[in-house]
Amino acid sequence: MAIYEEVLAWAERLPPWRQDALRRLCVQGSWSEADLGEILDLAKQHHGLRSTIEPAPQPIRFAAEHFPAEANRDRAVVLTSLHTLMNVGKIPSDQTLEFQLRGLTVAYGGNGTGKSGYARVLKQACRARSPGTVYANAYAPDFQQLTPSATIDFELDGAPEQAIWSGQRGNVPRTELRGISVFDGDCARHYLQSKEAAAFQPSALTYLQQLANGLNQALRPGLQAEISGLATDVTPFNVIPAGTEAGQAVHPIGPATNLTRARALATFTQDEQAEHARLPQEISEADPSAKAMNLDNAATRIDELCNSIAITAGVVSDDALGAAQLVHRRLVEAEAAESTASALLQTDDATPLLPGTGQGPWSFLFNAAREYSTTTAYPGQAFPVTEENAVCVLCQQELTHAAQDRLQRFDQYIRDRAAEAAQVARNVWQQTVRDVGLAIVTFIVPPVMMESLRGRIATLPDEIRTFQEDLIARLQWLRTSVANGEWLDRPAYRGANPTASLRQIAESLRTEAAGLRANLDAEALSAKRLRLKELDARQLLSEHIEGIAQVIENLAHRAKLQNCFDDIGNTRSISVLAGQLARTYVSEALAGRMNDELSGLDLYHIRARVSSTGDAGSVRLGVQLHDCRLDPHLVLSEAEQRMCALAYFFAELHQSGSYSGIVFDDPVSSLDHNHRTAVARRIVEESANRQVIVFTHDAVFFGELIALSQDAQLVPEVRSISYRAEGPGYIDAGLPYDMRRHNERIGQHRADQQRIAAMFNNPPGDDERIAVRNAYDDLRVTLEVGIEDTILNGTVMRFREGISVGRLDGVMVVQEAEFREVQRLHDRCCRNVRAHSHAAGQQRAVTQPDELLRDIEAVNTLFQGIRRRRG
Repeated sequence: MAIYEEVLAWAERLPPWRQDALRRLCVQGSWSEADLGEILDLAKQHHGLRSTIEPAPQPIRFAAEHFPAEANRDRAVVLTSLHTLMNVGKIPSDQTLEFQLRGLTVAYGGNGTGKSGYARVLKQACRARSPGTVYANAYAPDFQQLTPSATIDFELDGAPEQAIWSGQRGNVPRTELRGISVFDGDCARHYLQSKEAAAFQPSALTYLQQLANGLNQALRPGLQAEISGLATDVTPFNVIPAGTEAGQAVHPIGPATNLTRARALATFTQDEQAEHARLPQEISEADPSAKAMNLDNAATRIDELCNSIAITAGVVSDDALGAAQLVHRRLVEAEAAESTASALLQTDDATPLLPGTGQGPWSFLFNAAREYSTTTAYPGQAFPVTEENAVCVLCQQELTHAAQDRLQRFDQYIRDRAAEAAQVARNVWQQTVRDVGLAIVTFIVPPVMMESLRGRIATLPDEIRTFQEDLIARLQWLRTSVANGEWLDRPAYRGANPTASLRQIAESLRTEAAGLRANLDAEALSAKRLRLKELDARQLLSEHIEGIAQVIENLAHRAKLQNCFDDIGNTRSISVLAGQLARTYVSEALAGRMNDELSGLDLYHIRARVSSTGDAGSVRLGVQLHDCRLDPHLVLSEAEQRMCALAYFFAELHQSGSYSGIVFDDPVSSLDHNHRTAVARRIVEESANRQVIVFTHDAVFFGELIALSQDAQLVPEVRSISYRAEGPGYIDAGLPYDMRRHNERIGQHRADQQRIAAMFNNPPGDDERIAVRNAYDDLRVTLEVGIEDTILNGTVMRFREGISVGRLDGVMVVQEAEFREVQRLHDRCCRNVRAHSHAAGQQRAVTQPDELLRDIEAVNTLFQGIRRRRG
């Protein structure tokens, strides 16, 4: 009990919710989903959160009666009987399962007979690593409302006691019953705490480890998701200016924000609403700055219009038109000079020249030939090249003397100033033509500006439009003149340029703006603006107050959830305690005892040793395999791992010094014959010193238990659990009928014969035929059982592995008459059972009930005679 006393003293310092979690774990062996939900709810309540369960669960503090008390040497507890089972599956409430106070009691029943219902009650009421669950009758319409219960009679240090066990949640069985140790398949898996390490540890350390890691793994992910799912973004509320009273009331938004004050500021009185609507107009009237700025901007836009008009007017000004006309006149004069020079060129050549030679296009051609000659054909040589073997760069034929002379004269002509001047005049004129074609003389005056100008000078918009039309007419005249070379009838302006009037208006606007700024009352305006800013902030606050309230609530909720999350994860104290207890109670003595138990179970290749890891409760009892290069869990079979768990169960029991009862429920499930025998031998050995109760459906294991008990001169008691027409869970004392000796079966045969005789009709029909056939089938089994237990003296028996050599001295030599009687009776049985076919034409008569009775008595007489002869 020392380890539990230490845990109990330490648990008093735990918060109530974790004490409740430890209580559930110790009472039930594990947590259900419902348990985990309530534990989380209790943890939340502990941190100030409202319960989401109705009614709200209340924590039950951990106490001594909640611990699965270790069996100890101070008090001996043995079970007397288990009875009055209510709502335990379909087991009837009038059945009583009795146990002998010392030695072996075997409760045998096949699958579905109700055996597990009795065992599960004991797992719940006594001490088991994995108590499991006792279910009510799943076929009952009110299944969910049924609560299983049972009465347990026991003796405590020889004094009779009684306990009422109930499956109601939170019910704690009599703590004295926790001195009874229970082992089954689920417990075996629970003993094997770490599959990877193949390690074992005391249950107290197991519970501490689950209290730490189990709750972490089960509760924190969902709690983290709940925290992450809360809307806590305060960014949308940054629109409320922090420098205002409303902003100061909410910023920074957090759990400590005074929501009452914020709601008060978010509420407007009627006067405040009216003031909020009125202030913008008052500010606008009191603040000429905006109006002055508008006037300045209007003046600037008028200046820009003036500049645009000046630019467009310059395109068709008298100077611009005169300049275009001058360029045209110079072109005409230059080309006339060029024509005169060309005529002289014609007269100097004896051969008539082509028309246009020496004039515009021809000059372009000649200059192009010059460029080709100097850059490509004759680079580095002066044009024209007229040396020997030189060719014309155009026709690429050899130059004659006349051609050489002509080229020289052409070059001299091109270099003449008349031709050069004509070319320059043409270039200037072409640029003028392009400029005139691209010229734009329109400007845009927005309608709003036009109306504003009309307000200042009524005739100004019409003047602007007239001037615009004049510009367009002058541009059109210019383009026509450029096209046909006629410069007569130049259009005149119908009015003055409007820019003077526009600049006058711009100056007037700037003067008005300056006057407005001079009349500003800055102090009064500042007060109005500040008041409007406060009201605007309160208006924003009123629009967002509900969202802010939700975020404040979520932030407060999140803070509590985070505290709960951190609390669940704060397992250091549990780890420290588990480590201290492990170093004290997981001892080399325990490892040595487990090695003895492993040897007793024929597992000589497996050894136990104290090991440690980094987990909570890190010191454990691990197993290792001699010369094995792999981890044990990769090598040990499921059967071997269960045997290791059983060895630890016996080792822990031995170390406790207790002689209280122990219970096994199907301890050899999934084990092979060799392991079954080893387990049966160990259980029988233990039954010599204490009460041992075994529930099993394994006929071979059952046979091993009975035979090994007999070999050890022990007398086990057998209880048969069967399924009858009324349902499962019916108990009979003694062996199951199929396993009884022949003399124990004769009485059943006689009862069956009486039942058949009472219902027998002549002529017999199918019902009578079936009843007699079944009776002879059963009688043949009795005959074979008699051969095993009487003639062969139990040397060879069904459901038992091996031969009992020690019983050979009682084997009887069968006399001739006995042999023939066995043959006759066996033949009688075979002729009446369905297992043997008969000739199709052979219609055997149904055996009459009195014949059946004679054969039953003959079987009994045969084996009684043989036993008398054995003496």
